[in-house]
Parts: sequence; structure tokens; C-alpha cells
Amino acid sequence: MRNPIEVISYKGTANAHLHTHTQIVLPLSGSLHLEVEKHQQPIRFGQACYISTSQAHTHLAEQDNRCLVLNALPVWDQKIESEFNFINLTPQAQAYLPFLSSLTAEANNSVKTHQALNLLEHLLPIPQDKISHSDVRLTKAKQRLDRDFQASWSLAELAEDVHLSPSQLSVLFKRHFGMTPKQYLLNRRLEEAKIWLSSTNKSLDYIAYKVGLSSASVLVKLFSKHYQTTPGRYRSQHFSS
Repeated sequence: MRNPIEVISYKGTANAHLHTHTQIVLPLSGSLHLEVEKHQQPIRFGQACYISTSQAHTHLAEQDNRCLVLNALPVWDQKIESEFNFINLTPQAQAYLPFLSSLTAEANNSVKTHQALNLLEHLLPIPQDKISHSDVRLTKAKQRLDRDFQASWSLAELAEDVHLSPSQLSVLFKRHFGMTPKQYLLNRRLEEAKIWLSSTNKSLDYIAYKVGLSSASVLVKLFSKHYQTTPGRYRSQHFSS
């Protein structure tokens, strides 16, 4: 298996081939043409090429170049194909490349390298249609929010409960469920408020308390922003005795 981080200068051309691992090529200087599944594009600093295990690829290097190559990232499941091969990097991702390059001199420090590559989850759109290694923990976090939505959860407490860091939980939860834990909790509370409004005559203060909000005014503000109608108007339209 190749090293997880390499710095390579591509020369000439190569025959189309496959890898048994995922790969990301990020030019540090110069440029080259990469072809992935017959889709060819020149790339230079500030751009990247994603290559899945099942994708045939080759290169054409007509000028000097120096590229950072990342092999088998921990946050990229090898079974998942990238839906896009060529991307432009954010300024934050570009600023991170020199540090990653410096890790090639620390080949024996596997822990540091692993942690550094895991941070790319926050900087790059890693190809994942599903979260393979975090499904159980994310499901557990969602179940806790569903069951104890009245409680005053903090992201740090929830993350500790499911053995993830707060940043990991937030990023993975949003990728998996389409919203952050905080947004999911708010949706859960407001959906519960709708049930109370449509089925009881309880006061807004009482309903706010029951769904984990601090006051009727907070309930009115959040409900109105989320549903574009007030709790009172919603109740008048949906209440059934």
C-alpha cells in the first residue's frame, strides 16, 4: 500500500489504470492534465482531482509540476464513487496543503498523519453517499434528540454521549440528515408544538415548556420564522376538539 501522503512530480504520459484505494491529486506548483473515466481536465494549484477505486485514469504532464497526492483517506469509503472528479479548493483548503506536504517527512508519525487527513473532512467535499463508520453513533444521537427533545442539550454533551467530537458530530449529522443537530432539535420541538396546538387548548407558555423552549415569546418567534405563520393562526386553522 502506498503512503497516505506523497509529493510526486508527474512526467510524460501514463497508461490508463486503476487503484485499489481512493486518491486525491492536488497540484502544488505547475500543472498537468488528468483524465478520469475519459473526462480530461488540466489542473493547477487551487484545484484537485478525485479518483475513486473503480475509476480508470491517466495523466499527461507537459511541464514541470509538483503534486500532493492523498491515498486512501480515512473519511472516504473506498466503496463509494466520487460523483465529481475535478473541484476548485477553498482558500482554507489551499492554506492547509503546505502543512500536509510537510508530513511526508514524518512518515513514522501515523497518529499525526491520520488526524491531519481526518481534518480534510471539514475542508474538502469528501465523496460519501452514506456515512459508513458513523451510522450507529449518528442514529444514537438522533434517537436521543427525538426522545429527550425537551432537555437542554448542548452539542458538546451530545457529542460526548455518542463518542464523537462536537465538530465531527455537527459535520457528519448534517451530511447524513441534511441539518445540524441544533436545527434537527428545533424542528423536533416545533413539530411537537404543532401537535399540542392542533389538539389542545393549552396556553403557549405551557406548550413552550413542554417542548423545551423557554417562553411563549420564544415559541412565537421561532414558530413564525419556521412556518411563516403564528402559533395562534396555526391553531385556529388546525385545532380539532
